Amino acid sequence: MITRRKASLGGRDADSVRVMSLDSIRRLSPALSLAGLEPFAKGSKRLCYVHPGDVNLCVKVLSRADDKLGHAEQRKELEDYQLLKERGPETVFDRIPVMVGIVATDLGDGIVYRICRDADGRISRNLGDLIRAHGLTPPLVGAIDELKQWQREQRLLTRDTGPHNVVAVSLGSNEWKLVIIEGWVNRKFRWLTRRHRTFAEYMMGRELRKFNRRVAGLARMHDRGP
Repeated sequence: MITRRKASLGGRDADSVRVMSLDSIRRLSPALSLAGLEPFAKGSKRLCYVHPGDVNLCVKVLSRADDKLGHAEQRKELEDYQLLKERGPETVFDRIPVMVGIVATDLGDGIVYRICRDADGRISRNLGDLIRAHGLTPPLVGAIDELKQWQREQRLLTRDTGPHNVVAVSLGSNEWKLVIIEGWVNRKFRWLTRRHRTFAEYMMGRELRKFNRRVAGLARMHDRGP
């Protein structure tokens, strides 16, 4: 069982993202031991483990505790999440994992999220891996279209949302729901897109076309075979 301690709200304007207080993010206890466990996902800078005390949670930690850029990216991810909570509609979390808090581990501080699992209980797969393995099936095409429509409705301009940053949750009966696990906020243009709808729509279209090209490239890789 995880106990949670909620700190006081920082009370800062979300526009001041560079100095945004993270005091409102829960610190979880007890500390976790992850060394010796096998991560279920590996990125260029981070590892993702199933929480040893709760299989419905996952813990993201840095691959190297001395990685200064990695620490900066961890903090930016926390800031992005805070920004979405303060400025985005609640429905934005329909396709973004719920953050539970921060926890100390023997591999450094980790960010704890609700884990994405398929209807049969297995951990959901990365969209890119799924396309490489099975191709761009009609149900996946439909799920991708739903994700893009949802992004437009939320006016969510993401940062480099490629298939590698999207998880495909199997709902059973060949139905899929896509969830964006990283890169939720385009930090460079976020203030412009909130104030200028036309610019927001232009940038959204550009980002989604880039996503489409990446999906198409993975589908071609599958079709060509090994």
